[in-house]
Amino acid sequence: MKKILTPIFLFLIFCAGLATAESIDATVSFDASKLKEETKEGATLFRYEGNDVNYVEHGKGAPVLPCRHVYVVAPKGADYAGCRVKIQREKLPGRYKLYAREAVPEGTRSAELFPPNCVEFVRQFDEAGFRLFMFRVYPIVSQPADGTVMRVISCQMQISCKGEARYENVPTDEMIKIKRKVMNPKALETLVASLKVTPRRDLKLERSGFATSRAKGKNLFAEGGGSAKGGDLLETLKQNNVTIDEGSLIFSPIQF
Repeated sequence: MKKILTPIFLFLIFCAGLATAESIDATVSFDASKLKEETKEGATLFRYEGNDVNYVEHGKGAPVLPCRHVYVVAPKGADYAGCRVKIQREKLPGRYKLYAREAVPEGTRSAELFPPNCVEFVRQFDEAGFRLFMFRVYPIVSQPADGTVMRVISCQMQISCKGEARYENVPTDEMIKIKRKVMNPKALETLVASLKVTPRRDLKLERSGFATSRAKGKNLFAEGGGSAKGGDLLETLKQNNVTIDEGSLIFSPIQF
């Protein structure tokens, strides 16, 4: 059966943003080979492989679904205002009875979609001096009433936030840490006002006495003796997300 890719637009509005709000773009993609099916108590449980994956349910009787925790770096001190999402997905062949830990309560709407939104904002917080937004992103969408399941291929996120302040005097090692964690690492090139700083590693070398007189006072990450620039340092850094259990009131995190 030929698979049909269907782009759809979902608009997630959490609060009204200002006309001058900063706009941040990020894309989350799902690898089809990492989406697995297993039988659990006579039903299908979908799993998605990865260290940033958790399993949640949207209330009693809702199917247990995998989701990824992803992070986006925002301007300094910015507040989250909303997110517009473009989703590319495809319908999986056949009908599924999805695994749920409890029976569906009487009176529950049978045609309800799970999850209600493929991208859900969790919280904003500061780490290593950077403002980060955390989201849950789901690799499947299901409708238990008719057994339909769709695999999400990618989610293109356009995030609005209030605040446009840039970062200054950022240690290089902290930038490396954040670039590895977030889904929009290239954004740091425009969010950082100045990179003319000495990495902490240089200071350790000088204090330990192992630095040569030629190396002292210079940025050891720079090429050709020049000053370091974010784009030159981290062109090919690989994403390395970290799983965090937030204990949201909306979700019940599940570990198998």
